[in-house]
Amino acid sequence: MNYMAEAQQCEELWEIQCELRAQPQSSPCHLDARSSCSRAGVGLIIMRRRKIAVAAAFCLSFFIGTLLNLLCAPVGFHHHQEQRRLQDETDAASLRPLLQQLRERYEEVLRYRDHRATPPPTSARLLRPLERRLMDLAQPQPKWESNKVKRGSVSPALGNNKIDVSLRSPRLGCQDIRNGSDVRYLGSGYTKAVYKSLLNGSVSVALKSVDFGGHDIQNCVRHYGTLEDCYRLASFKILKEMILLQRLQHPNILQLYGYCYQDSNDISDTLTTITELGSPLEMIQLLQTPWEDRFRICLSLVRLLHYLAHSPLGSITLLDFRPRQFVVVDGELKVTDLDDASMDETPCISHTDCFLEFPARNFTLQCSAEGKCQNMNEKRNLYNAYRFFFHISSAAQRAIVPATTSGCYSQCNRIQRSAPCCCCRRGL
Repeated sequence: MNYMAEAQQCEELWEIQCELRAQPQSSPCHLDARSSCSRAGVGLIIMRRRKIAVAAAFCLSFFIGTLLNLLCAPVGFHHHQEQRRLQDETDAASLRPLLQQLRERYEEVLRYRDHRATPPPTSARLLRPLERRLMDLAQPQPKWESNKVKRGSVSPALGNNKIDVSLRSPRLGCQDIRNGSDVRYLGSGYTKAVYKSLLNGSVSVALKSVDFGGHDIQNCVRHYGTLEDCYRLASFKILKEMILLQRLQHPNILQLYGYCYQDSNDISDTLTTITELGSPLEMIQLLQTPWEDRFRICLSLVRLLHYLAHSPLGSITLLDFRPRQFVVVDGELKVTDLDDASMDETPCISHTDCFLEFPARNFTLQCSAEGKCQNMNEKRNLYNAYRFFFHISSAAQRAIVPATTSGCYSQCNRIQRSAPCCCCRRGL
């Protein structure tokens, strides 16, 4: 109705203009006025209808979109929740081996800390136990087995509880490391990096810490993607070594001076140990030294083997028995790496289970009535010592004075009566 009224008003205006010009009703002016007003009215009607159609389409699309959101939102939400649950289960399954390794190393640390064996010999220095926190470790939690494991940290509760390890009061700590100077990189292995530091301008010590660029850390992060827990797994080996250095007090075992906890690489409480500093054992240089010095090193090794066979923790074997695990301090041979040491005798049912395999020779030992391979740890140490030390002496001195020879054989007989003392027979 509005459109028709507007068209009629338009026609009346044109008629008034035509009358003012004194034009008759049938003149072209009146005809043009009527046709123009008709076209204007039709155009206005079409434009208004288009606007109404666009507005109606917009309202309809908004209504349909809202309706679809209301109908589909619960389905999408549940689908998203299901995807998250499946992802959590996948992460938990992929990280389960790491959790198992963490638990095993944690239990190994506790076993070495709490193990009680025969009292140490009178020649060994007695420990003065002092309950001291070494590392924030958690008791095994049921939530480790939960499927709700986050990728950022597979064991978030590890730092909540603490274990105490009986240690002597450390002589050196973080303040001594901060005051140290002339820090130099010495080398690294699969797990640890070793640095040399000068303390108080006079005392040189070795600093050991987990190597973030080492094989163990890099391989773990590549498989599991969590640096914090991979560091914790590697640091258990340093913790185990600290306990063994404290409990195995012997002149041919490196001394532990202290330790330090400090933040590094966005990880809290990274552990650094402070130990005695020695010179790396180089076989080429060893063969060029006087035979007296070689004999002294040989005697140090024999004494160490005897102590490991009868230590306060029982018979201990060095699973990673290589020359690089030893250093020379004031002419004495000392073992420096104990993170791969083991006090567990191999269980057996029959003699065939007690099989020692080496590159050049194999051995079969006896299975005891207790279900343990007799003296396997001791035999493994003896043959490894022969492989890496005694058999390289073919170009060395072949004659040693009878007095020292008898003394060397006396030491060897205390370890194993049937083992030849190559350092005395051929010289080292």
